[in-house]
Amino acid sequence: MRDTPDMRLRLGFAVLLALAACSGTGGWTKRGVPPDRVAADYADCRHTAQSALSRDSNIDTDILASRGADWARVGSLENAQDADARRVAPRSDAIIEGCMLDKGYTRAR
Repeated sequence: MRDTPDMRLRLGFAVLLALAACSGTGGWTKRGVPPDRVAADYADCRHTAQSALSRDSNIDTDILASRGADWARVGSLENAQDADARRVAPRSDAIIEGCMLDKGYTRAR
């Protein structure tokens, strides 16, 4: 199966959806740091996650493109695509959390 725009779109959308859910300050705080600085640091961490996940998403897309016909024949193509999408959010959250913790932030209560 060829790499189709639909497959790339689905995976790209999953990455963007996961990252878009993390807008604003994401519930992070740091004593003495104004909200606009928190938002900027959070945006930086989201960008870090997006960069890391973009590479992984491209790998997943390539695998899907090469194995998609096999999965479609056995009726599991949609399951494979959904599994790739479900892996995005936890990985994104973990990267963002590590980045924010490294910057000295804690979760707002």
